[in-house]
Amino acid sequence: MDNRFYFNAQNQSKVEFYGQEYVHLTKVRRCKIGDLIIGFNGDGFDYHLKIETIAKDKVVATILDKQKNKAFDDTNIVVYLALIKNDALTSAIDHLAELNVKSVKLFKSDFSVVTIDEKKLNKLNQISIQASKQSERADIMKIELIKKSDIKKDIEKYKNRFFAYENSTDSICKFSGDFALIIGPEGGFSREEVDYFSSFAKTISISKTILRAEVACVSAVSALKAVSNVG
Repeated sequence: MDNRFYFNAQNQSKVEFYGQEYVHLTKVRRCKIGDLIIGFNGDGFDYHLKIETIAKDKVVATILDKQKNKAFDDTNIVVYLALIKNDALTSAIDHLAELNVKSVKLFKSDFSVVTIDEKKLNKLNQISIQASKQSERADIMKIELIKKSDIKKDIEKYKNRFFAYENSTDSICKFSGDFALIIGPEGGFSREEVDYFSSFAKTISISKTILRAEVACVSAVSALKAVSNVG
């Protein structure tokens, strides 16, 4: 992790690091001109770089080579997660990124007790970037907001659709390919929501006990990956 840095500015032969990554490079790692580092920008490749310039507000590095990241997985996993308390949400985002989830779509359910603004959403996306660094993946889990009423249409692109529901009597069965998962908030789903989600997603039970939301989403993704062909 300490030798991996995220960038979003590049031309054909050079990349630039600003802001938090600039501070990490210059103040934390104390990198020098000529040092070799690894960069990534979310496209699934690791960029092998050599630091060329250290300016007052940016670091410029030359691209020596790029290779497909060893952790990259084409399988598309999306989690529709009801809004949960901030600390739990941060934990869930961190761990879902480590599990190679491609995107998390947050929605407000009937029993969600928190709201989210653009500032918090940006912070969660920064957490996702840091989780990619730590887990050595080179793509970035995208986090966005979605209206509950839009989930039915949005989830149709996935052949395998699961709805984690504590009262379900159905266990997880083997399947293959991409999958989508719906997870509720701390207080669970209302009766209306259960009817809504179960009309287009297969209800599954992931534990005999009631799990906290941040634990449930990680457990469910792990369980579904274990019975699928996901690498």
